[in-house]
Amino acid sequence: MDIKYSAVKISPYISYTFLAIVISFLVAIIGYQMWVSSNTMPSAFIKEGFASAPHVGGLPNCINSSDDSALIYSTFLQKTSTTGEGADDLEELSVLLGKIACLKRDLMSPGHLVSATKSSAFSTMQDLEPVAETAARCFAKTIPVRDIEIAVDKWSSRGTMLLNRLCTSYSLTSSAQEKTLALFKLVIADITDVMKTVCLKGEGTIAGMPTPRMVEGKEPGENVYLGQYKGYY
Repeated sequence: MDIKYSAVKISPYISYTFLAIVISFLVAIIGYQMWVSSNTMPSAFIKEGFASAPHVGGLPNCINSSDDSALIYSTFLQKTSTTGEGADDLEELSVLLGKIACLKRDLMSPGHLVSATKSSAFSTMQDLEPVAETAARCFAKTIPVRDIEIAVDKWSSRGTMLLNRLCTSYSLTSSAQEKTLALFKLVIADITDVMKTVCLKGEGTIAGMPTPRMVEGKEPGENVYLGQYKGYY
């Protein structure tokens, strides 16, 4: 019994359609991979190693990593402001407390990386310089004690002013106001101690080379023979 084979002709339109489907499928896969790769935000379900994530928990910034700061901020969350500036003052206070807490987190991290403070906002009313720059100078051991004292003094004076206004705006009792101010003093004392312990220990280095903490001016030697001018102009 002879078997006969015959060729089946497929319409070119079917071939083109099949080819278009394959190409569209490949383009869709490539596009999806590019879209996934473009999303560089870390997932909230991925645990980070070593230092904690900069933003955690329900409180803003790093406030919940400091018991005193969290207690200060939560005191006003439970009440209603009686003035129009209360909400703005509380927002600024949260930024200040979070900034201080994030700086402490970076300084205490085992890797000594500028991580938590890199997104902290800069304000001329609060800061001597961006707090991330302060952390970097601290790790490089190039920040003098004078700059530490000036930075802490600005945080202290601004925070105290905000707290006094908030205590009035949110109608806190005198005892509650004293407790809140005492907690803020503990926050300032704590960050001062951490900064002086971490930043002032060791010699300064830039690009692996030793450097002084504060560059000082140099007076020419011949100036020692110059006296005070007592003549007339």
